[in-house]
Amino acid sequence: MSLVSFVLTQEYVGKSFWALTGSLTNLTFAFGIAVYALLGYYIRDWRLLAFVSNSPGVFFFLLSFMLPESPRWLYSHGRTAEAEHVLQYMALHNGKDRLVVKLKPCKGAIRKDDSTPGVLNLVTHPILRWRTVILMYIWYVCSFVYYGLTLNAGELGGNLYLNVALSGLVEVPAFPLCMFFIEKSWLGRRKSSAAFLIFAGLACVFTMYLTENNRRFFFSPRILALYGKLTVSAAFNIVYIYTSELYPTVVRNAGLGVCSMICRFGGILAPFVPSLKSLGPSVPFGVFGISGLSAGFLTLLLPETLNKPIAETIEDLQMPVYQILKNKKAE
Repeated sequence: MSLVSFVLTQEYVGKSFWALTGSLTNLTFAFGIAVYALLGYYIRDWRLLAFVSNSPGVFFFLLSFMLPESPRWLYSHGRTAEAEHVLQYMALHNGKDRLVVKLKPCKGAIRKDDSTPGVLNLVTHPILRWRTVILMYIWYVCSFVYYGLTLNAGELGGNLYLNVALSGLVEVPAFPLCMFFIEKSWLGRRKSSAAFLIFAGLACVFTMYLTENNRRFFFSPRILALYGKLTVSAAFNIVYIYTSELYPTVVRNAGLGVCSMICRFGGILAPFVPSLKSLGPSVPFGVFGISGLSAGFLTLLLPETLNKPIAETIEDLQMPVYQILKNKKAE
């Protein structure tokens, strides 16, 4: 549900606003963690806690019926008149009542007789296939490290509820950082996501060599763990935006869905990593650190999307950077 909401929010606005809307959408997740810690402090019965935390979903489900369809999706499927109607509706509510919206027919639009692009195209199309493989690993690592550090908050000592709340609130500064860096031409989406993943990995690696009682270092394990949570949250936020720009409109929801599915495996495996402390107290952070570093360097194989037009159909895709590098090496 959150993934569909993210895609719909992105496609309601122009590409120049994607960094802002994507960051604001993901920001609610960080606040949710902090609020959940507060609820858990006052509501100790887990059944009542589950009921209170899930009840708002019913209200938002009913509100979803009032939302219009994505005009970008309608346009890519050849439903130009419906897309014009939605854009006219948006313009009217934005005070542009005299604006008349007319769209040119999309050249690569899907016809009624054509099969609708979906998950299978992510495997059969060579460009989409390699992008999907790389993105799946990046999403997996983001989830693995993100939830691993969140669930490991109870192992840092001190008040459990305070640690969980801090692990949520520490994400808040990550979003303005994302919005600043990913719009810079010298950094962009690709380098900024790679940098944040590498910094998250380094924070976890450095934590391996610190102990809570070691006062020779300015940073304690708790501070470094929170710093790792901040940087991986920033990377996770950028990956959402970056992935939505790498996929054409016709398969964007399918691509994000596949990446999100693989992402859940990281969340499933993350709770078992703290048990590796039986091998050594620093092993869990070593696993998170190596994962973050590998995903960060792998991100550099993807093409940059900053100030590039968004592909509406699969035919609009351009050859990615890593294929050009591969051809040069072959020569």
